[in-house]
Amino acid sequence: MTADAKTLVIGIGNEYRGDDAVGLDVARRLSQSTPGKCEVIQANGAGIDLIGKWENYDHVIVVDAVRSESAPGTIHRIDAVNEELPDAWFHSSTHTVSLPEAIGLAGTLGLMPTNLTIYGIEGENFEPGVSLSPAVKQAAEHLIARILDEVATA
Repeated sequence: MTADAKTLVIGIGNEYRGDDAVGLDVARRLSQSTPGKCEVIQANGAGIDLIGKWENYDHVIVVDAVRSESAPGTIHRIDAVNEELPDAWFHSSTHTVSLPEAIGLAGTLGLMPTNLTIYGIEGENFEPGVSLSPAVKQAAEHLIARILDEVATA
């Protein structure tokens, strides 16, 4: 963590499952735009690992692909400290412990950051492949700008 970093952004996903890689894409591009403002990492999304990664931060932002039956590219924002994360949104996940399960465990163990924001981008294609669908790629662009604004005011 850099001396000035107050926020951790975690982009999670699977690089080889189409839109499931959107969290990784957002993290890669954010890491080039936020020197000193926040720490940005990529993760495969294993919930137990996420808890360890966010333990020294007060403000954590997690970006992942979701399936909620909304239009592809829809950006969902959840305050995971005060709102429950819908388990069904992560049914396409290949993570061993899902994000909602990790948040529940962290809450039970007293390991939640003070602020935990989850951004889910509605995916369209979760089949094997390495490219994002057009709607998801456009949503990623919008979310990057939104996170940069959020980090600047943190």
